Amino acid sequence: MDRANDGRAQRDRGVGAGNSRGAVVKKRALGAPDYFVWAPVLSLFLAAGICMTIGQSMFLAVILVVVAVVMVVLDMWFNR
Repeated sequence: MDRANDGRAQRDRGVGAGNSRGAVVKKRALGAPDYFVWAPVLSLFLAAGICMTIGQSMFLAVILVVVAVVMVVLDMWFNR
């Protein structure tokens, strides 16, 4: 009986002694963005470029870029 307990005690010590089996995995704040999010983001960047050059509206172009960045960050947050 002592022999069985010694084996279990050694196993328990081994798990907490820096082995990867007992390590807690830290959750990332942001994950990788999905591929489908890049289509609307690139469209918004294109619209921002058109608004800035043809429409001469820097304010609208900045708003479109901010919306595109927020979309990517939200997608990365949902994928964490």
